[in-house]
Amino acid sequence: MGKPTIEIWPEFPGLVKLFDSIRASGQGVYQCKEYYEQQRDGYKEETYFNNTFSPIHKLDGTVWGIMGMSTEVTQQVLNDRRLKTLGNLSLQTAGAESLESACHIIMKTLQNNKDIPYSLIYLAENHNDPKNTGSKSLIARLVATTFDEVCKEEFIHGKLKRYIPDYFPETHETIDLTNITDKFYETYIVATSTYSFLKCDCWPIHLVMKKKKNIQVLLNDDSQAILLPTKLTFCNDRNLSAILICGINPLRKLDDQYMEFYKLVLSCVNKALMRGMSIEEEKRQSKLLADLNHQKDMFFQTISHELKSIKFINILL
Repeated sequence: MGKPTIEIWPEFPGLVKLFDSIRASGQGVYQCKEYYEQQRDGYKEETYFNNTFSPIHKLDGTVWGIMGMSTEVTQQVLNDRRLKTLGNLSLQTAGAESLESACHIIMKTLQNNKDIPYSLIYLAENHNDPKNTGSKSLIARLVATTFDEVCKEEFIHGKLKRYIPDYFPETHETIDLTNITDKFYETYIVATSTYSFLKCDCWPIHLVMKKKKNIQVLLNDDSQAILLPTKLTFCNDRNLSAILICGINPLRKLDDQYMEFYKLVLSCVNKALMRGMSIEEEKRQSKLLADLNHQKDMFFQTISHELKSIKFINILL
């Protein structure tokens, strides 16, 4: 009490200017959900506060000091922001007409998101191995990312520009998971988190598929990411899975609430992909039915023509 502001809150230099204006005007200030970056719990953290700053007057009317009352509303802001993300995912992905389009819509919806700084989605499916008849390979394919940008001059060919950051592990477009053996990964326990992280040269897609659980990764610039697997079950025999890779906000630690948010995001993604698969399957079935009807019509037209020819021959005889 009574110490200069810059000594109490050195990370908030803007408060000095604010307090100077309060002292000059004699009027109090109320701030709602004011953003601050504070060094807490061993790292720089994103925080929000509701503040009330009131001048303390002397008997002669001059400002002697300022009383500040603050209430932290960080979790409220995070909850509102994350609920908005989940709502946008449910709303925007409703128009997906195929599995592929669902992936691109999901990535577009997650662009410029503070809680998910970036995202990538891999689809893993069994494919027939051309080198070995009768056997299948599990192939993971990178379908879409939040770094994708439509290249206008190549739009006719349906191509995208994809900017993968340098600090990422190796990000392959396709990965044959069948031939990948277990590799050694360095495990780190991050001081500000209750979860362990892997340090690896490439995204551990095969490890996620094998363990069927989330895996956290420490990137080359010491930022963090999480890999979330989900199984896409459908009425046909397709063995299809999706792996969602999400960046972790560097100003928030990966706590239980943050992890619960990721699980809800994965649930929305799963529903969107299933919806895309369902519509894609309906279109495929409709096309098959249309082809069968066309073949049936052609068959009866041919039979009718042959019967007319036979009748004409009988008349001539």
